[in-house]
Amino acid sequence: MKRRVVALLVGLLVFSCAKKMAPPSPDRFAPHLAEIVTRTRSQVELVFDEEIDPARVVADSYVLKGPDTMRVVLRGASLGREPQSILLWTPVQQPGIYEVRGPAWDRAGNRVQFRGRFRGSERIDTVPPVVSRVDPAPGTVRIGRNPTVRVRFSKAIDTTGMFSYMFVPSSYDTMFVRQWDADWQGVAFGRRDSLGAGTIAYFLAQPGLRDLEGNRTRTAAFTYFTPDSVLEAKPVRGRARWQRGLLGTGTVLLQTDSGGPEPTAALAAVLTDGSFFTKAKAGSYFIEAVADTDGDGLVDLASVPKPYRTEAESIELDLQPETNPRPISAYRR
Repeated sequence: MKRRVVALLVGLLVFSCAKKMAPPSPDRFAPHLAEIVTRTRSQVELVFDEEIDPARVVADSYVLKGPDTMRVVLRGASLGREPQSILLWTPVQQPGIYEVRGPAWDRAGNRVQFRGRFRGSERIDTVPPVVSRVDPAPGTVRIGRNPTVRVRFSKAIDTTGMFSYMFVPSSYDTMFVRQWDADWQGVAFGRRDSLGAGTIAYFLAQPGLRDLEGNRTRTAAFTYFTPDSVLEAKPVRGRARWQRGLLGTGTVLLQTDSGGPEPTAALAAVLTDGSFFTKAKAGSYFIEAVADTDGDGLVDLASVPKPYRTEAESIELDLQPETNPRPISAYRR
């Protein structure tokens, strides 16, 4: 009898331990739509009760109908601010009830066909996007054989709008391939082949990019870098002035008079206080500043080119209204 009792106790103990040590059950439950939040007139966030598979967030898979029951074409979709949400980018919403439906997958592959309603937002977004980060940072050395320039904005950008940017040397304009991130807040310029030794590459993206509600960036994205272990260059600093006050934006170009295929030698971005700073190889240049103040892609203000040597401590450039507005690329000789 004692043996049977002991055997029974041992069996129960083994069963209990085995039950505790068993691996957890796999997730077999589909995600559930918990709420819909209208962030602005162009952003709707779908919040679920578990993390969403970002690889399956595709704008074309969602159907959005407006207050008139007509289908609204989404501008895009991306993972939201949290891993359990989906952010839909819409045209500017109208007052009234919208309906949205479509599929969603969790990270375990469970799928749900959701449907929900929300009221169109009347919250007007007037905050302009700003450049929050540029990589590589200005002055970076040992950039690698195939560098990538990345610009990050504080908000999603309307990627269908005009995007004015330039590289120096100018031949890099076509050698770097542009690709927007899935959330439209970042853009990358990847180079197909390696930079040459002794090269200083400059990149500058003009202000004027607009977010989904039409607010435009007011400052440039600027950087310069080299594949070499040391940046062999001299500091170039100064101020671009306009008789009506602070300039707020602009581009400074250093040009050589060598007559070679790449006469533009360096770039600098004008900051909001009118100052600028960059580095250029030691030598003599002509220096000038230009500015597109209304974001239409044409230069509104320009200075007269001045002789400049890199031994100078600083230089002042006075801008005047441009009588023949042209794209900034026309000033890069």
